[in-house]
Amino acid sequence: MSLIFKGYTTHNKNDNNKLLNQINMKVIRYIIFIPIIFVIVALVYTLLPMSLFALMGLSKFWIIVLLIFFGGLAVGIFALLPGGITWLSAKISPNKEFAFYSILTISVLLGISQIYSYWTNPDLTENGFGIFLGIMLTCLTIGFASSLSLAAGIEMFEEKEESLGILLSIGSIIFYIGIFFAFCLLSTKICYINPDKTYTWYSGIWHGIFVIPHWVVSWFSDDIYCKAPYSTIGYSIWWWISFIFIGLGMLGGGNRRREY
Repeated sequence: MSLIFKGYTTHNKNDNNKLLNQINMKVIRYIIFIPIIFVIVALVYTLLPMSLFALMGLSKFWIIVLLIFFGGLAVGIFALLPGGITWLSAKISPNKEFAFYSILTISVLLGISQIYSYWTNPDLTENGFGIFLGIMLTCLTIGFASSLSLAAGIEMFEEKEESLGILLSIGSIIFYIGIFFAFCLLSTKICYINPDKTYTWYSGIWHGIFVIPHWVVSWFSDDIYCKAPYSTIGYSIWWWISFIFIGLGMLGGGNRRREY
């Protein structure tokens, strides 16, 4: 009888130890989840402007090479990054609701803090070009914040998928507006038009390609030109040919995508 009682007590202690270990592991996962997600999101927000400014610091040749061979890859990584963070959070967090509200709170608060830092930076608000940078970084930050928080919600709450999906689509549109502004910014580096220089026909081809991004940036800066003030007749002819060809190509591509 005593052996049976002793075996039952030992078995009971083992069960209690297993339960205690499970509780401890769950508590540890709760504790480490918030700082891990905080560090990841903070790194994304911090590295975003740093990577753009580092890219602007490269030579014209290397910017063109990177855009041609790695531009699509970079945009794809930025677009998939929120989903990767969501997947990681689902693996770390012991509770999906806790994960969602933690990511939502952290991404929104850090996003607001980052945007506030942009618009209180005198280097960005003292001239039109700085305001353009602020708008671009704000769009990218809003896009990341919405993707991080709403993607987590869609992943974890199927009943809210439709409403969250609409909000995520809006955030994605804002994100791609920021990507377009970033391309406009890079175009001013790889295709800068010197107003004091006279350009010939081959420059008209190159300048015509970047008319639209230059036009957008020219709203904020008087130093950016869509067309060279001094040029030859050949320049003007090829500028128009290049501009119309690229414009029609973009419209044609858009129509083909809508047909599919």
